[in-house]
Amino acid sequence: RQRVYFGYQSTPFTDLSLKGLVQYESDEKVNYDFFEGEYRQNPQPITFFEANKSWQNFSLDVFAQPRVNDFLETVERLPELKLTGYRQQLGASPLYYESESSAGYYRECFAETNNVATADDYAAWRADSYHQVLLPRTLFGWLNLTPRVGGRFTYYSEATGPGASTEEHYRGVFNTGAEVSIKASRVWAGAQNKFFDTDGLRHIVEPSVNYVYVPKPNPRPNELPQFDTELPSLRLLPIEYPDYNSIDSIDSQNVVRLGLRNRLQTKRENGIDDLVNWEIFTDWRLQPATNQTTFADVYSDLVLKPRSWLTLESETRFDVSDMDFRLSQLTLTLRPNDRWNWR
Repeated sequence: RQRVYFGYQSTPFTDLSLKGLVQYESDEKVNYDFFEGEYRQNPQPITFFEANKSWQNFSLDVFAQPRVNDFLETVERLPELKLTGYRQQLGASPLYYESESSAGYYRECFAETNNVATADDYAAWRADSYHQVLLPRTLFGWLNLTPRVGGRFTYYSEATGPGASTEEHYRGVFNTGAEVSIKASRVWAGAQNKFFDTDGLRHIVEPSVNYVYVPKPNPRPNELPQFDTELPSLRLLPIEYPDYNSIDSIDSQNVVRLGLRNRLQTKRENGIDDLVNWEIFTDWRLQPATNQTTFADVYSDLVLKPRSWLTLESETRFDVSDMDFRLSQLTLTLRPNDRWNWR
């Protein structure tokens, strides 16, 4: 039994970085048996090579991901090129523009058992280009409004391989929406408390509403090869592009994300510190899918820092339909200095 690990990272120029990682294992249990700590951190190691070139408003990535361990399911990218346009102002206009375009050859390789393939592997070429224009505005000096409109075009070649079942497709996706937020604050300069290590208080409240509308695309996800798919997650997934990057799972959306953030800050030795940071958010699905409810679970992220060396964290996920907690994670962290901590 053996394994081979090789990592390489270089920055020959300020705006050019190179990375490479090879992780070969003779069998799926070699790390579990001999390097349990590494196995717990990453039970499915990947092999990849990446080059990134960046400019002021754009970046270009060349990414290759072959499969070296046949017992792991892998989406091979041989290779993938991605051009990202960061959010930037269009000349002297009030409009902002962002984009993300990619192209590559992809192959879904399912796990092999005892060196026997499942015969369901498939592969296809894909080219995707997304562009969006935004108009951020501040109204009345306190209301932040950012309407947006965008679209993407995706080409899929006819899939090949024993598990291929899709034809050549051209897909267009239109999206629009707007984000509205308010930020208000109040200061109590004389509020002091030695027990909680506070020297003045500032309360910041930020309610937000983010609306996303995407009409039904044609073709639908079940007619396309699935390489970048929507994976199960304990957290609420992004709803707007390009943050939502499950390209092959894109479907219709008509949803409002509701959020409320509260922060209570004070002055400490290291400057401004958050005494309380509490964020609550959920989705109101105006047109829920067949497997969705009208309201998503309510997520709560709470961080309390009563002392600079003591942190209490709470992550919860509450199902409003069944009135039940689906997730509750509580953490206590003691950090007396910059050398060690206990959690």
